[in-house]
Amino acid sequence: MSDDSLTYEQKLEQLEQILKRLDEASTPIDRLAADVKQGARLIKELDQQLRSVEAEVRDAFKQLEDSGLTSE
Repeated sequence: MSDDSLTYEQKLEQLEQILKRLDEASTPIDRLAADVKQGARLIKELDQQLRSVEAEVRDAFKQLEDSGLTSE
């Protein structure tokens, strides 16, 4: 289940908590699969967000270059 209302930082915090539980082996076996699935979903969502921001930044710089407003 995706929660798009969470910020990037909130998703990252969730992922860090899951990884910490997995690293410490403190995840009950009944919850292990759910944690792994949620972690994988969070990694995918965070990656998509990063790629989206990267594209937006690249486009913004391209627009600046095209307008001649860069110092080069």
